Amino acid sequence: MKPVWLFFLWVIACLPVAGQNTIGLPQMINYSKNDYHAGTQTWDIKQDSRGMMYFANNEGMLTYDGSHWKVYALPNKTIVRALAIDSTDRIYAGGQGEIGYFTPGANGNLVYTSLRNLVPAAYNKFADIWKVEIYKESIFFQASDRIFEYRNNTIRVYPNEWMYLKRVGDKLYAQDKRNGLMAFKQQEWLPVNTGPKMNNLLISGMVDIGNDSLLISTQRDGLYFLYRDVIVKHQPFIAGSNINTAARINTTGLVAGTSADGCIIFDLNGQIIQKISRVEGLQNNDVISIFLDKNQNLWTGLNNGISFIAYNAAIKYIAPNKNNEVSGHSARIFNNELYIGTTDGAWYVPLATTSGDLSFSKGDFTHVKNSKSEVWRLDEVNNQILMAQHGGAALLRDHSSVTLSDNTGAWLFKPVSSVFPAHNILVGTYTGIRMLAFNQNKFTDAEQLEGISESLRFLEIDNNNTIWASHPYRGVYKLQLSTDGKAISSRLLTDSAGLPSALGNYVFKIKNRVVFATSKGIYEFDAATGRFIPSAFLTPIFGNMEIRYLSEDAEGNIWFCSGKTIGVVNFHQPSGNKSFAITWIPELTGKILLGFENIYPFNKENIFISSEKGMIHLNYEKYTTNKQVVKVLLGQVKTIGKSDSILFGGYFHQRNATGYYQDEQEIFSLPKNYNSFHFEYSSPAYGLQNNIEYSYQLEGYDHQWSAWSAKSEKDYTNLPDGKYVFKIKAHDNLGHESDVVNYSFVVRPAWYKTTWAYLLYVALFLGLLYLVNRWQERSLRRQQQRFDEEQQRLKYIYQLELEKNEKEIIKLQNEKLASEIHFKNNALADASMHLVERGDALVKVKDILAAVYKKNGNNPEIKNALGLLNDVEKNNDNWEQFAAHFDAINNNFLKKLKAAFPALTPTDLKVCAYLQLKLSSKEIAQLMAISVRGVEIKRYRLRKKLNLPTALSISDFLNEFAEAKAD
Repeated sequence: MKPVWLFFLWVIACLPVAGQNTIGLPQMINYSKNDYHAGTQTWDIKQDSRGMMYFANNEGMLTYDGSHWKVYALPNKTIVRALAIDSTDRIYAGGQGEIGYFTPGANGNLVYTSLRNLVPAAYNKFADIWKVEIYKESIFFQASDRIFEYRNNTIRVYPNEWMYLKRVGDKLYAQDKRNGLMAFKQQEWLPVNTGPKMNNLLISGMVDIGNDSLLISTQRDGLYFLYRDVIVKHQPFIAGSNINTAARINTTGLVAGTSADGCIIFDLNGQIIQKISRVEGLQNNDVISIFLDKNQNLWTGLNNGISFIAYNAAIKYIAPNKNNEVSGHSARIFNNELYIGTTDGAWYVPLATTSGDLSFSKGDFTHVKNSKSEVWRLDEVNNQILMAQHGGAALLRDHSSVTLSDNTGAWLFKPVSSVFPAHNILVGTYTGIRMLAFNQNKFTDAEQLEGISESLRFLEIDNNNTIWASHPYRGVYKLQLSTDGKAISSRLLTDSAGLPSALGNYVFKIKNRVVFATSKGIYEFDAATGRFIPSAFLTPIFGNMEIRYLSEDAEGNIWFCSGKTIGVVNFHQPSGNKSFAITWIPELTGKILLGFENIYPFNKENIFISSEKGMIHLNYEKYTTNKQVVKVLLGQVKTIGKSDSILFGGYFHQRNATGYYQDEQEIFSLPKNYNSFHFEYSSPAYGLQNNIEYSYQLEGYDHQWSAWSAKSEKDYTNLPDGKYVFKIKAHDNLGHESDVVNYSFVVRPAWYKTTWAYLLYVALFLGLLYLVNRWQERSLRRQQQRFDEEQQRLKYIYQLELEKNEKEIIKLQNEKLASEIHFKNNALADASMHLVERGDALVKVKDILAAVYKKNGNNPEIKNALGLLNDVEKNNDNWEQFAAHFDAINNNFLKKLKAAFPALTPTDLKVCAYLQLKLSSKEIAQLMAISVRGVEIKRYRLRKKLNLPTALSISDFLNEFAEAKAD
């Protein structure tokens, strides 16, 4: 145990010394209220186990995951002034008249639970809660007139005039206006046994500095030290600066947030290491709260905004001129001094040492005398610094610029020989090449070399003493120095000599070989063919990449610039099946000085890079050995339907060794109309967001992981129904990859795709089959009926056709019969007429024979002949035979006529037969052996018997009668 007096001696030795600031300043990211859309003041800052940042703000509690801000307001919409996070990531908050905590709700959104209902009624009304501390199993909320202890769902109140509350190590301290500094022991507040009670001071911070010692900062009275309950007064920290808060920034340093001077960083010896204020880039100088995150980066809550300070980052920024923003062109360390060539001349700063991280060196830059124009380059030649300036070539001596040549502007210096010291030095100028001579440790300007007058900013000399120069807009010059050293021959080589283009060519010397950086990779000159060919050594590394700058460090690594990006080829760190690894520095993308790229790799801890704003310092060893674990957070899942809805707010409930994960009960099943989703994700790598890339996959939709991208949002629209798992992972530029975060959800099928719908479909299908079957049966019946009807119709038609055909046949037959009858009747009539004629002839023969007989007497032969003629005449009068023959021909016409008209006599029937035979009255008269008059009389009598009207002739009647009877 150290005696108290040793502590006092240490305190005396630790009196702060107001000193200079460090030459390198960390990257700062300033967030205004326009970025996080909340109040101006931020009172407290915390971080949970996942890396999520929380801010107590005027308008509620803010969260930030590296890409997205969210605001959580208290129920009464009041200021949140204090936060605390326990081991389960429950977030306790205290505000105006409100205490409670935030925990994840059902959908992963933070939900606030108020504890005010547990406060005893007598203490239920209170003002601001200024501090929240977690101590053992209790949560303490400090207001101005009381402290609430929340434990086991009950609240105990400690009334007093409390001014401060802080847990330091395993102890809990509070400041009371009457009793001073007090400690919480055995469930009560007990005064700390100190000399001064510190009851009239406003404590603003307490920091554990080891050895049973605490550093106590006060708002207006500077610093105090507490050692074993003994308080030692410190002199004022900074005159006129109020300390609002203090914290430990690393094992050897502390930081104080002030109301007027920003952040002041000092070590345990009391020496100020660094000051970060508005001059250095802080948003404003009134720092209300400070917090050191898991990666040792500093967050500051300001009176107006929030600032992130990458204090532990490997990249720092050097501004030589604090009063004017200048571009840095070149850097050089010489005689323990850092020189920087800028657009406003050269600047230098002394270095206490040239080992370690030089960005922490303290000092102010001083302008090199007489260097008023642009200083393009600083080259160390023969242990002296030569300055290539807009005004010409100069020598840096005693912190002053000594002009060597002012005929034209100079770009760079290149010794003709590698032998030390070099006696001849080439100077690339605006108008060609000049020569410097070195004798007796002095540089003198020789003369302008004749033969070329181009502006030559890039010069290299190969092992054959050939000088190579490149002009970005002309091509590559192959130069040869004359034997007297006064002239130079030149040959311009362009794309016709094998270069990809006459534009964008730069010459450098890498691995003791002259190479040419082009828009399509690295080339070398092949002397055998006289053409440029791709570099056999560097092409496998760079491929067809556009290269604008190359520089080799002492360890053989190659630094390069491609476009607006910078990287390094590390041959000491194989990657996969390659003997090298390329490390990109994405933080510097767009920050390097385009067109005047310059990288000065002094050693692995100090790489100086030209920039538009001063000079960039890179601690490459720290950058590559950073063991930061890359994480990815799923911040929000929003489903888009008829109305947008937050499906997941960023907080899972279940936790294992690797982090939080989604439980099966947290998987949402959504209706079909919510089939579009918006995912937000980020990595809590604050200040390194340019290094982080993400890859995602929606399992169930995407077949593979997406390409790496810096985009921290993803949308899916019109997803089909099914179960999906959204997977997200992140990696940085050093190859560190995060664990995969999964989020599952289900898009239910539309109602017409549900089980009930399918059952309905089956029922409808079966019903449809039944109906179709019935319809087919009815259709078949109808078809059968139509078929039968058609068959009947066809049969009927066929029958009609048959009948028609039969009738036609009958008609034809009748016509045939009629023709036959007509023919027979004609024949019969002819026969009758023949008989009549024969009868007449016989009568005449008879009359002749009778006359002969009378004349000759009784001649027996004539008498026999007359007998024979009488017999023949008798035969001719046989009517019955004629009638029978006529009826046979005419379908019993005479019988039917007799039956119809019984009054008809045989003579009438004979007349009717002769009329049917269409015989004329004369012919009838001959047949009947009467006169024509007699025939007319018989016709008249026949009409009466037949009751014929006057208009109807007997022939027509007989025809109609014959046809009627035929049917």
